[in-house]
Amino acid sequence: MNRRFFLKNLPFFSVFAFKIQNAIGGALARLIVPPQDGSAATFVTIKSADKTASQVRIWWNNMLGYISAPQFAKSLGYHTYINEDKRKIVLYLPQNQVVVTADNAFIIVDDDTFQMPAPALWHDNQIYLPLTYAIPLLNRHTTLNLNYDEKQQAIEVTENNVNIPTVTISEKENGTVIRIRTTREFSRPDITADMRYGWLHVDFYGGKVDTNLASRTKPEGLVRKIKTFQFSELASLAFYLSKEPLSREIILKPQDDEVLVVLRTKENISEEEISELREEEPAPHEASDDLKKQLEEERNKWLIDVIIIDAGHGGKDPGTTGPGKTYEKDIVLPIALKLGKIINKEMPDVKVVYTRDKDRFIPLKRRTQIANEHNGKVFISIHANANEKKRASGFETYILGPEKGEMAQEVVLKENSVINFEDASTREEYQGINRILATMAQNAFSRQSEYLASLVQQELDHQLHSINMPNRGVKQGPFWVMVGATMPNILVETGFVSNAFDRKILKTSAYQHKIAQGIFEGFKRFKRDYESAI
Repeated sequence: MNRRFFLKNLPFFSVFAFKIQNAIGGALARLIVPPQDGSAATFVTIKSADKTASQVRIWWNNMLGYISAPQFAKSLGYHTYINEDKRKIVLYLPQNQVVVTADNAFIIVDDDTFQMPAPALWHDNQIYLPLTYAIPLLNRHTTLNLNYDEKQQAIEVTENNVNIPTVTISEKENGTVIRIRTTREFSRPDITADMRYGWLHVDFYGGKVDTNLASRTKPEGLVRKIKTFQFSELASLAFYLSKEPLSREIILKPQDDEVLVVLRTKENISEEEISELREEEPAPHEASDDLKKQLEEERNKWLIDVIIIDAGHGGKDPGTTGPGKTYEKDIVLPIALKLGKIINKEMPDVKVVYTRDKDRFIPLKRRTQIANEHNGKVFISIHANANEKKRASGFETYILGPEKGEMAQEVVLKENSVINFEDASTREEYQGINRILATMAQNAFSRQSEYLASLVQQELDHQLHSINMPNRGVKQGPFWVMVGATMPNILVETGFVSNAFDRKILKTSAYQHKIAQGIFEGFKRFKRDYESAI
């Protein structure tokens, strides 16, 4: 079948294949798995060399056993990210990134797509994997060693100690590019390449190669065969070439965790040759390009390309105050500006929008209006705390919701006191906040906000760990400044101006930068995880 015709009609084939897969999957399951009573409590035991064995419940559906993907990852201590809107989950394995979509039989491992005879399913607000098919697939195409004993319902897991897990090869108009993924940084002297009897050997000193790499790598362009050799001091990747290239070049890209081997067959290509290549392409090529363009445009709509940074209070509203005329508004503004500066430098594709970039008063309602008007994708409000108990110290991150606990209530009252600086008509609008919060119980962004808050809190702890600044965790409260933001949103309390130690930290430019760096690192991780699941 013509490849482009297949891609063009992929939606039709997917539906047809899905029905066949369900039928085959059900039939195979009857042969492999004995019928189970839906009420029976059956479990799979997951054993890992460095962790205590844990049990994960099996959900039986059409005679096929499924396990929760988040629980499977959690039992092994692996990080995950779930996009509930798209019903996708990303599993961050030691050396692989795996993307699974509900009601879909395809699993993406790094940049490669593999198909199971039965799809993953959405059940109890989680993605479930078919045990019989998913575990062998992960065993073949990731660096995990998974030994699944179906009779005993046990999975034994070990990790391959490799630093060269995958290779991808692509053919270009003027040659072939070999992309070698690495999980450690190799320097140029560590890598050599030479031709031996038609084989190009790329040697990595200190390299450990996945033994299944050759069987998982598809030859393209000049490359006809692939072999791997593991020695005590080096790993050798051998590529049998159809002909010797005009030139070869090794390019190190540590920022992308990869090494490129570029094999050139032409130094350049003429416009006449390009025209001839285009004329040879069949008509369906245009439709395929249109489809790719539409998919890319749709994906771009979901990318986190605008961040709203809200420096709390300002102008006639000083916020909380501490000894020596220490005002919250004067502490949070430089932190906000430093955060924006870091994002502009590290993520030039992300637009930074400040609700205020100088000492001026911005009404609460206007802050989220600014966020929505600029089509913000994330809203981060930065504040500082105060307490009658001078010993109260540390940083915490809040999400929107009913307050829980006396301390949270006190923080909410202080931050919401800005309403006293607004006019009477505006104050009335906020009296119904509890009703507003009740309607937001199923807010699509609440789970994402909670995840963002946890990452920011983790990274702040990493930045401030050396000075023993207390980590007060993630909490929730009805902060008026966050009501109405149609995007993931959090409020960061950077420390207590009422505490002598915190106050000194908060007023120091170097530590303001550390706080901004911590918030940035949390945002960066959230952006990566969120976009991986689009």
